[in-house]
Amino acid sequence: MRLWLFRAPAYRQPRLQEWAMDAGRPVVPHGHLSGELMSKRLVIVGNGQMAELFCSNFTQSSDYEVAGFVVDREFIKGDGLLGLPLVPLDDIESRFPPGTFDAFVAIGPVRNNSVRAARFLELRRRGYRFANYVSPRAEVSPDASLGENVSIGHFCSVGPWARIGDNVLIGSMSSIGHHCQVHSHAFLPVHVVMAGSVVIGERAFVGTGTTIRDNVHIGEGSVIGAGATILGDVEPNTVYVAQGAKQLPMRADQARL
Repeated sequence: MRLWLFRAPAYRQPRLQEWAMDAGRPVVPHGHLSGELMSKRLVIVGNGQMAELFCSNFTQSSDYEVAGFVVDREFIKGDGLLGLPLVPLDDIESRFPPGTFDAFVAIGPVRNNSVRAARFLELRRRGYRFANYVSPRAEVSPDASLGENVSIGHFCSVGPWARIGDNVLIGSMSSIGHHCQVHSHAFLPVHVVMAGSVVIGERAFVGTGTTIRDNVHIGEGSVIGAGATILGDVEPNTVYVAQGAKQLPMRADQARL
């Protein structure tokens, strides 16, 4: 497996730019180690386990140097995290100015991804550029496109002409088929399998181990529970869950393995 680190050829750029989910804004190439980003410093938005995870990822397998964390003032406990400064979000521009630091919003699917979406849009208004994290153990087609503040986890595959919007987090071992579209602020935790031409709406949550057949549309803001098999379209703002495991009326030493 290999990580594609180069900018898309010039003939492909107009096509990708026309597709940008926010009209008039060019898509950021998916290689997070492009020349213009090399040796830049990074501030992470968040102070939970997601923030710690991405601090490790960026530190171990990117050219970014994580300089600190920011979070809403009411959530600050102590003055540091992982030995780095923890700063109120109100003070981000004075401590981590946008001309010097890129940002990465490392917040989970809190309130159906609306918290992460709000922080991303706020920092964009403040003039920040966003880092992408693409695992060196992921395989992303050079014909795919990624927005900003995107994460592609370990052992993922992203097929040709797949389009990933802004602020999308895709967990390890997920498979995004050819011509799929994952719209902004969606969250796919771990081992999500999407066949070709699937569309995931904005702020949708697709749970661990979900399988989605080809040409299915998952509506905006919908929630798909872990282990679901989705064979048809999902309406916006709906919830689908799979049948969970149940306990059998027997002891484990009676089971034939």
